[in-house]
Amino acid sequence: MKTKPLLSALIILLLSGACMVALVDPRYQGRAWPGGTFRKDLDLKPGAAISLENADGNIEISGWKEEKLEVYAERGGELPKSAGLYFYGQRFSPPDVRVRSTGDSVRISTLEKGHDEQGGVVHYVLRTPHSVNLDSIRNGKGRIAVSDIYGRALLDADEGEVRISNYSGSLDVRLGSGLVEAEVLDLRPQDSVRIKVERGDIVLFLEPDAAAQLIADAPGGSVLSELEVGQPLPAKRVSAKLGDGGGSIELTAVAGDIRIRKVEETP
Repeated sequence: MKTKPLLSALIILLLSGACMVALVDPRYQGRAWPGGTFRKDLDLKPGAAISLENADGNIEISGWKEEKLEVYAERGGELPKSAGLYFYGQRFSPPDVRVRSTGDSVRISTLEKGHDEQGGVVHYVLRTPHSVNLDSIRNGKGRIAVSDIYGRALLDADEGEVRISNYSGSLDVRLGSGLVEAEVLDLRPQDSVRIKVERGDIVLFLEPDAAAQLIADAPGGSVLSELEVGQPLPAKRVSAKLGDGGGSIELTAVAGDIRIRKVEETP
């Protein structure tokens, strides 16, 4: 299609005057626009408590050797309306994040200002000491990933995925819709594992010698287990004693399946 010279000149003048040029970047094809970022580092002793309140977005929490908490947050926008098209020079404000530290606890929250043109989505990456208590990690829609942590954890989300690996301690997961996949190691008599999904599946990885009282309910699906539970499978409900029955495990998939699998032994 041909464009009249006067119209072309006017478009160029407007773009240059606004210091904004339309670019196509293949890195953002099918992904969110690049967003503004927030970062904060805090000293944090092992055994401290962390809570995080977010509306929508992905949350990744992993343990490390340092005695400090690293908080990184990035605003995520809507998916581009065309393949990787965004405007160079467009400003993306950092997410409005509040971090409050009081002694041995840290509270992190996303301050909502409504879903504006940047999408109202914030993604978090946290690095904490290996020993930490995740007192309340609350998310709307998105993915929660926790790894290399021991302590206790409460994870609550409306929709998405919850994936937990190399975790030890008490665990409470509540998910409205999606998938929970959790690896719980070194289960102790005082540990309690509770996972409930309204619409979706649960996959729990346990060591072959795990000891716990197990109750698994899947009224809208089925329960299967690679560990011996002493009853025919698949079943709608399983009540069993694993090992000497030290800890407690309660799994509920209201409209989904439950799978209990053995942790693969590393050579």
